[in-house]
Parts: sequence; C-alpha cells; structure tokens
Amino acid sequence: MNKKLIVGVFAGLGVMLSSMSANAADNLFKNYVYGSALADYKEADGYYDCSEDVGGVALCIDDVSFIDHKFTAALVFSGSKLIMVSLISAFDPDLFATSVGTLAQTFKLTTLSDGRTQFDVIQAAATSTKDELATKLANFEGGAMSGGTVSYTFYEGVDKAKRYTSMASQVTALPDNTRAAEVLIAGEGADAGLVIRFGFPKLEANKISAAAKKPAEAF
Repeated sequence: MNKKLIVGVFAGLGVMLSSMSANAADNLFKNYVYGSALADYKEADGYYDCSEDVGGVALCIDDVSFIDHKFTAALVFSGSKLIMVSLISAFDPDLFATSVGTLAQTFKLTTLSDGRTQFDVIQAAATSTKDELATKLANFEGGAMSGGTVSYTFYEGVDKAKRYTSMASQVTALPDNTRAAEVLIAGEGADAGLVIRFGFPKLEANKISAAAKKPAEAF
C-alpha cells in the first residue's frame, strides 16, 4: 500500500476544518491525547519517523489494534504537539463496513466528500424522505468511488433527538472539544487503502482564527 498516497490525500482534504488548548481528557484515539508533546513519542519504543510519507511532521507505529484489526497509526504534529491520529490499512470491504458500523454507534455521519465536493448529509436529511436520502447518498458514493476517493465524516456525541438544518448548524452547536472521525477510501486495486482519521476540528479551527486575529508583524 502506498502510504504517502493515502495519508497525503487524506490530510489534504480539509473536510473536518470546514465544519485553545485541550483538556487532558481530550483523547484523539485511545490513549493518544490531543496536544501531547512530540518528544514523548520520539523517546518511546516502536515509533519511527514517517514525515516524508505523510507530508508533515509525523511518527508512525505498526500493529495498532482497533476493531480486531492491525493498523499502522500515523501521529501528526503541529508545533511539536499532537493534532491528529490516522489509522492506515489496505482496503477491505468487510473492514470498511466494520469501521463505519462501529463509528455509527457513538458518532453521527455528517458529510461525505470526493476530495472536490462535499455532500451535506444533515441538510439532505432535513429536506428529504428516508428513501430520497438513501438515493442521494448512494448516488454521491457511486460518483465518488468512480473517481477513486470517498470520505465519510462523523461527529461524536451528537444529540440525535435534535434536528439540525445543515452540517454548519450542527457543528456550531457542538462543544469545541467534540471529536470527529473521517473514514477514507482512496486508490484502486492493490493500491486501495482505508484510513480512519481522528481529530478535534473545532479546536484546530480556533487556533487558525486566533492566529488570524494577531497583529501582523511589520516587514
């Protein structure tokens, strides 16, 4: 599997951010804490530099268990702080189904993307019958699959009793430390890969907003 293709494409989608510090309980995945120091992992056994493959400062570790499968985990850092964990594997239909089914238990599917356009599931659900929504989802998935890339973005802990009109209205109502997960399928044939990415998009968006408000340095 081409790790550079899979992680690089996924990190470049920016789907989560379309939607300042974290607390110690803000775990990205299992015991990987958002904002933890790069140095903590560089000294630990099993981690190796995979920055060239990922396209940013990153460490990887193999044989990370999730849903009874062994993944390569890519830890991505910004400012020497952990901001994202991606689980990488060769694509398998059963693994994909298990991944989505597991996430759907506690996360809510919010958007789909083909890397160029985004399908707002929340907006479509608010204006469609169940059958119409299923058809729209299937049509978007089919087009995205034919293009070689499709991703599914989920948000954790969304109150399913509440009715939102769009992805934006849902995300705005969620706490800043709401975890998001993206499931990506990319590539074809033997090079097809599956990635599950965990992040805190609102916390990252807050950092960007805060940086934009700082006075510009004279030059």
